[in-house]
Amino acid sequence: MGLGGYNPRTVNENAFHIERDGCEVTLQIDVPTAAIQKKEEELLVVARAKLKVPGFRSGKAPEHLVLRYYGEDEFAQDLRDDLVREWLSRALDELDLHPVTTPTVETTAFARGDRLAFQAKFAVLPEVTIPDEIAVDVPEPPPAEVTDDEVAGVLAGLRRDAAVLEPKGSPAEEGDVVRLQRADRDWEGEATASRPIGKQLLNAQATQKLTLVDEDGHSEVFSVTGVYRVLLPTEDEAAQHYGHASWEAFESVVRAELARVAEGRRLRMWRLAALDAVSEWVQVEVPSSLVADVVAEEWKEVRLPPDQKPQFEEAVRRRLRREILAQRLAEARDLRPDEDEVKRRVEGQGRDESVVRAALVLEQAADWIIAATRRKE
Repeated sequence: MGLGGYNPRTVNENAFHIERDGCEVTLQIDVPTAAIQKKEEELLVVARAKLKVPGFRSGKAPEHLVLRYYGEDEFAQDLRDDLVREWLSRALDELDLHPVTTPTVETTAFARGDRLAFQAKFAVLPEVTIPDEIAVDVPEPPPAEVTDDEVAGVLAGLRRDAAVLEPKGSPAEEGDVVRLQRADRDWEGEATASRPIGKQLLNAQATQKLTLVDEDGHSEVFSVTGVYRVLLPTEDEAAQHYGHASWEAFESVVRAELARVAEGRRLRMWRLAALDAVSEWVQVEVPSSLVADVVAEEWKEVRLPPDQKPQFEEAVRRRLRREILAQRLAEARDLRPDEDEVKRRVEGQGRDESVVRAALVLEQAADWIIAATRRKE
């Protein structure tokens, strides 16, 4: 993106020097002396207007006193920072460069009123050529299936959610609900030997202090505020609770919803397989610095052991590769998200519009690939 037509090293009339190693770019900028002097004058005008120098009206103090009150080093730093921001932005615009990582800037030469040279390093997206004919196979996944056990499991959970809780004075037994409190927050769990926390709730009694230990070994002390027996409704009562005339009608609705979810999962897997196959075929390059930046940001949010970081990095790389391919394919084939669909998903999912647009571009690109591969059949 933005580097087409450049040699590995190019110099333009503004003395912007550019070097590229794959997707990694080093941009060297020499700011003209006249621009440095002009910016210095502008900052002095602002400083004179803001600073109160004893014995002089606002804006009338001589330069040496303004700099003394401002601070020579501080003025030089502000001058350099302003020039770097302005000229880096100008260079990126003129060279049509679009960093996908935050540029790291290093000043290589600076003298007030004379010279400023600096370099910025960043990554850009790779150029990707999308052939009209897709020479890869993307087999369609088998039809989605919903088993009777899956339907029964969901129905059992919904029936339990519609249950009535009856307080009991005896210790918690298998299937009972235990209510807890810690730091003015209320919690609820099921006493059951089948789950680590649930097992610790067995035999809990109201008013006692209970220490619970999670799977990572962290422990917290809770107050047991109540133990309740679960009184399940009949099947028809449960169906009516959810607005259905009978258990059979309720079961039909649940089965249809599970089928819809399963079909969505099947389509997602097909789309990801299509993007992965073409990414590998056209050899989409992911900037290593972009992978490093994303991993550094997202690793803080996941709870994974350190030995799983390589697998996490690979998952991030694959995701970014799909996104790069989808963006390039959308540009090449003029694929644009439907605005009504964007609005519907933003309102329905409560997600940021940019996230929704990116997801739709990914879907459209994958669907284009699938359609292209099926045309060969």
